[in-house]
Amino acid sequence: MIFSAKDRVENVRQKAQGGEGEIRGRHPFGPDKRPEGTVFKMIGEMTLAAGASIGFHVHKEDEEIYIINQGRGLYTRRDGQAAEVGPGDVTLTRMGEGHGLANIGPEPLLFTAVIAAPAAPDSTAASGPAGRKS
Repeated sequence: MIFSAKDRVENVRQKAQGGEGEIRGRHPFGPDKRPEGTVFKMIGEMTLAAGASIGFHVHKEDEEIYIINQGRGLYTRRDGQAAEVGPGDVTLTRMGEGHGLANIGPEPLLFTAVIAAPAAPDSTAASGPAGRKS
């Protein structure tokens, strides 16, 4: 499956998850247009403005990965631990865990966000090669 760059949907959110400032996203698909039979709910190229943040939130029914592409951020986990992240770093928030992200640098923080949820038992996403159940 290929999702063309020209077909991406752009959006801007203020105070995402109770955070501060603005975040911009470019999405080949999101929860409202999720491809049938996949565990992936959303993928997006995200831009967190200087000084902006995504508020701490818990992933009750899915998991999320951030791949940091440019800039410096402060990633906060459920246990209150925080760590600086930068280009090449990858974060994983598992189901039942929480996280937040703040841009701590002078430039935009660019990252790729991917959200996935367990597939339904009869989903084709649970199938192995040639459609056989794994």
